[in-house]
Amino acid sequence: MLFLNILQHNIYKFIYIYIYVFVYMEKMSRIVLQNVNINKVSLFNLLRHLNTAKNQNLKYKSSKLGHTSVLIQEGNEIRELPLIVRNVCGNDICTDSDCTSEINSNTMNLIDKLKDFNSESDRKKAEEEIVDVIRGFKKCSSVKSLIDLLEIVMLDEITPAVALCALKKIVELENFKFHVATYRVSSFLETRTNIDYTKTTILHKLLQIISNGDDQNSVVEALELIPLDQVKVLPSDVYKNILSQEILCRVTESKLNINELCRSIDTFSKLNDFKKADQLWVGIMDKNSQIDESNIITVFRIMYLLKKSRKTIMNMLERRFQDFWHKLNVDELIEIIYTMKLTKCVSIKILEIISRWINTNIHTISETNLTSIVIELNQIGYVDIGIVKALERYVKAKHNAIKNPSLLVEIMKYSSKFNIQSEKIFDGCAKYLVNFNQQLNPSQIRDIFWPFGQLNYKPKCPINFWKTIENIMNKEFFNFKSHETLDMLIACVFLEKHPLNFIHRVFNPSFLQQLYDEGGQIDHTKMKLKLIDQCMTLECKHFQGPVLPRDKSAKSIWIDFRIKKVIKYVSNNIEHVFKDFNISYSIFLSQLPIMSIYFIDALVHPKNSEINYKYINFKEYPGLCSAIIIHLPEHYCWESENLIGMEETRIRHFRKIGLNVITMNYNKLNELKYPAEITEYIFDRYKNMLGPL
Repeated sequence: MLFLNILQHNIYKFIYIYIYVFVYMEKMSRIVLQNVNINKVSLFNLLRHLNTAKNQNLKYKSSKLGHTSVLIQEGNEIRELPLIVRNVCGNDICTDSDCTSEINSNTMNLIDKLKDFNSESDRKKAEEEIVDVIRGFKKCSSVKSLIDLLEIVMLDEITPAVALCALKKIVELENFKFHVATYRVSSFLETRTNIDYTKTTILHKLLQIISNGDDQNSVVEALELIPLDQVKVLPSDVYKNILSQEILCRVTESKLNINELCRSIDTFSKLNDFKKADQLWVGIMDKNSQIDESNIITVFRIMYLLKKSRKTIMNMLERRFQDFWHKLNVDELIEIIYTMKLTKCVSIKILEIISRWINTNIHTISETNLTSIVIELNQIGYVDIGIVKALERYVKAKHNAIKNPSLLVEIMKYSSKFNIQSEKIFDGCAKYLVNFNQQLNPSQIRDIFWPFGQLNYKPKCPINFWKTIENIMNKEFFNFKSHETLDMLIACVFLEKHPLNFIHRVFNPSFLQQLYDEGGQIDHTKMKLKLIDQCMTLECKHFQGPVLPRDKSAKSIWIDFRIKKVIKYVSNNIEHVFKDFNISYSIFLSQLPIMSIYFIDALVHPKNSEINYKYINFKEYPGLCSAIIIHLPEHYCWESENLIGMEETRIRHFRKIGLNVITMNYNKLNELKYPAEITEYIFDRYKNMLGPL
């Protein structure tokens, strides 16, 4: 057994590899310890030389393989990967003189064979004979005629390619015969014994020719026949073991190219032999120089079939991808992103390069392909400035020429997920909604409109925009799903547009019953209804509310642990700034519903006051108390200091009831290390607090 303990520093330093080789002899064993010091030599070339023993006075006569594992360090990560090992016994090792004599004899045999092909005409004649034989195989309509032809051409003289063609034809004929409904069972039974006996001998001989030949493609194609053989013409266990061992053996000798390796991995997975598929990572790493724009997609396609070696292969693809990314087309890039999503093995470096490609070629991408790119990036959870700039340029230039509304829908979903408040994207979508709303179904209208409220963006053409939204709501109100209707109304109140004409349709028994029948998260739906009711009550003078009864039952509200932690961290500084006041932490006010939007991180109220701050009407005492709100990173729009719609509404409602509002940035508080800096920041926010409305 071979154990490798690898300590790899960087490419400019030595690679120290300690190799422990256990050679088991008959009735005895001995341990050989080799300490190899290598400078700038590929690990995988080393493994190949060790396995083939090209530079040693040893030669393997046995193709038996063993399995072990190796520890590979890449940066800060250490992985244990499977490794192929040749098992060597004493009888399988020959001396240097034996190797020399065998090589000489093999060389003489090769020279003797080449004497038959001294002239170009002889070689062409041989090639023509091979083509004729293959044509003869293809013309055979039964297994018996094919076997008769094989007996004529003499099996000992055919090449692996010809043997593979014969093997394919036998499998094809047997499987075709199995699927023919008019096949006569009696006739089949009469000839089955004789043909099967002859066929089995022929199959073994053909397999032997393929295994002993130097045609790597024939070995791989022979393995690919096994999962296609539904009739089991090839005994799967026997043939699979022989061909699997042969492929693994050739991988250790670095004979398979990158395409053959990928095909082998794919076939092993179809045979449910994922362990052998994972062992071929050594071959892919050894042949990484063969990876280019023509076959890199092939390597990506087999990524999901690998388990332990997946991350190692991805790191190698990162390095290769940088050399020819500009030569790939958009379909290949989409497949790469899809593969990373499927394997959950995301490479930020590759995504950054893809972002650069998109930013460079945005106007040459079709609507269908761009839609697929945005969907995949949304699902994989990646955004950067290059992609945002590219989408901005595209929407600005083509918002009136876009034929597929799904593209804008997916762009707005992407903006919604990552809180991207882009003026160019939102204004382009607003104009599209005004001009082409007849082409949109209710769900698409909701998906385009919702981010306006979610990210608190007011379009530059408000009159036409809001007229269009009102007309759509009037016309399509009963075509929207219930939760889509609530989202439309919430987006309106976030933007301080009060949908008074539609409120009576929502707080209606038939609508509420429809909402219940659609199912979904009941608690979340209740919160939406309460939020609409409370927003209209506080902000719309013509709304006689609240409509919903106040929920006074005790309940638990989830509070972000980050808020608790930072409050504990800066509580002394807050109390120092507001030393003339009392501070109450983590509270709800009685005049507001118990909802997460109305949660106050800290409330500053006067000392020795006879008024209970929890129950007073703050409108009668405007500015008496101040609410401190700490905003987490997700409360802000992407790469911006603008707050999202929910947080803006939260601040606005606290000001509406008569509170001062002091906002603080969670990241800023964590960046400040010294108490004096924290105190100065809190005092600055206190001076810039927002007064009651």
